[in-house]
Amino acid sequence: MSFLNPDTGETSSMKRNLIICMRLFLLLAGIFILIFGGANGAERIFGLFILIALAIIHVPSFFTANKIHAIPIEIEILLLLMVLFELVGGDALGLYVKLPHYDNFMHFMLPLYIALIGMMLVYTAYFFGRLKASLSVIAGIIVLLTIGLGGVLEMGEYTYDKYLSKGPLGDITGNTQMQGSPTQDPLDDTMNDLFTDTAGAIVGALIGVLLIKRAERKGGHWKVADGIEKMGKT
Repeated sequence: MSFLNPDTGETSSMKRNLIICMRLFLLLAGIFILIFGGANGAERIFGLFILIALAIIHVPSFFTANKIHAIPIEIEILLLLMVLFELVGGDALGLYVKLPHYDNFMHFMLPLYIALIGMMLVYTAYFFGRLKASLSVIAGIIVLLTIGLGGVLEMGEYTYDKYLSKGPLGDITGNTQMQGSPTQDPLDDTMNDLFTDTAGAIVGALIGVLLIKRAERKGGHWKVADGIEKMGKT
């Protein structure tokens, strides 16, 4: 198993090839942005963030001789999509500024991904008998936790804009204001972000419930639970 030869178990060749392409693209994008910058040539920090994100996803398994197993391919795809849309598209290419509704898109998709990953993790605990709860309760908890994370993010954006954007950190990130958009003032932007976060979280949780029920109708279980359970085992 290596960076360009992932151990995907019984996963289809399509998913395996998708993971390889996404890994390679983000690696090259991270290196390019780190050296040359992004849309304005001043976004090198985001190239570093991309490479750090890839390292966080893959280094634990590599440096422990696979005693810590690779994360399931379904979760990795979602994480790589988050890196692609946020760090490459939104930050390095400046789509938050160039596309009026890109911020709305991201505040829908990121909570969707987070909620879906949350459903995978909690379902694993449920399937292996470490959690006793109905699917509706599981989905409700995941939605509330995801909305909470969205609120924390908004507080972080406010803190950055008010106290950090004009200092040394702001110089590194281009003094970009996190709150507000080309079409909304900061207050409207914040509230719309929270509403959109909620919608994305609900959709992500519902997708998780539908995938669980589909697997159960076929007489089995959501196979991602096997991969998550395998993580950390020697």
